[in-house]
Amino acid sequence: MIRQFLAIAVAFSLMPFWTKKKLGFGPMLLITGVILSLVAGVAPMTMVNNFLAVFTTPSTLKTIIIVVIVGMLGSLMKHYGILDKIVETLKELISSSKAIITVLPAVIGLLSVPGGASLSIPFVDKIGDDMGMSGQTRSVINLSFRHIAMFLLPTSTSIIMVTTVIPDINLYGLIGMNLGFVLLMQATSYFLYVRKYDDIKSETSSNKGKALVNLLIYLSPIYMVVVFNGVFGIEMYISAMLSLVLILLLWGLKNVKEYAQVAYKGISVSTFTMLVGVYFVQNTIKSLDQVMSGFSTLFNNASGFSILLVIAAAAVLFGLTTGLSMVPLGIILPLVNNLPLTVEMKLVYCFFIYVWSFLGYFFSPLHMCQLLTVKHVGCGNGAVYKEYSKLIPCLAVYSFVLFYLYSFIFA
Repeated sequence: MIRQFLAIAVAFSLMPFWTKKKLGFGPMLLITGVILSLVAGVAPMTMVNNFLAVFTTPSTLKTIIIVVIVGMLGSLMKHYGILDKIVETLKELISSSKAIITVLPAVIGLLSVPGGASLSIPFVDKIGDDMGMSGQTRSVINLSFRHIAMFLLPTSTSIIMVTTVIPDINLYGLIGMNLGFVLLMQATSYFLYVRKYDDIKSETSSNKGKALVNLLIYLSPIYMVVVFNGVFGIEMYISAMLSLVLILLLWGLKNVKEYAQVAYKGISVSTFTMLVGVYFVQNTIKSLDQVMSGFSTLFNNASGFSILLVIAAAAVLFGLTTGLSMVPLGIILPLVNNLPLTVEMKLVYCFFIYVWSFLGYFFSPLHMCQLLTVKHVGCGNGAVYKEYSKLIPCLAVYSFVLFYLYSFIFA
């Protein structure tokens, strides 16, 4: 067991070194997966299978397709000036740049897909630069304000997983508890990263009705993905493809060849390589059986406050090392489901697990949104984590305070 935990520590501690060597995110992650496998003593054939599984697992392939399509959507929206028009229209409706820089990521975050931050960061980057914000501050704002949908949308994959593993909890009860955490997170993010900057006021439109209609048209490639998926039940990757068709119908029919060329330019080889690296590392972590069984034993032998510490530690470990919230949720939720708890207290524990799975994923160096955001802005991961150091303690405290508050209410 010690060897496998040591392997995780060694592999991830070397990531800053590869970053300084200006190694691309994809090669860096692939090397991390290989080092992790070698130090942990993973059999060569298992390591090969972990890599091949990236291309043979349907859910992984669908995710890769989605992220590739998101890149194409971003390229098309930029080419046709849709991104700029969204910013301009929001300014017609909202005069405050502080409001816009926080609302935009949240609105675009409704496109709840891996790597969706690549759509919101061009807005945040431009507005934040005008306000005099550093690259790392712009990055943190984009990341902290765009993940609201993950907590509140019933169609969120993570929320669906919770209700699937523990079907007797109330979906909207969990969303209600999540809302408390979201409000605290957004208020704290605003206080830490936005409040101190001078607001840039702009004149709003005298015809707000027309501006609102225009905004709905410009945002349609984003929110229609949610409509196709959440309302009509169409798979996310197909819904994203339908949004490509929507852009073609609204803006691309005048020159279909140009549309195809721009869409093709949106396909990024470096992003594809990065995705392969993320899933290779994730598969390697999941194959470390002693790490998995070690946390299961700790959890079963813990009680009271120590259970919360074990949950937090396990969620952070699996979230940080995979860059996904689904992994810690999938590992920890079944363990909680076996505890002798009332349905109400199971709901409270699910909330706590959900928050810490999010925190592990959110602050992970493998977090897809962070990788894409940092890549766009051009700042280093180290600078971003320095900014995070202000936010992390607050969110950790909020999780425990809300757990005990909800426990008191539902006890």
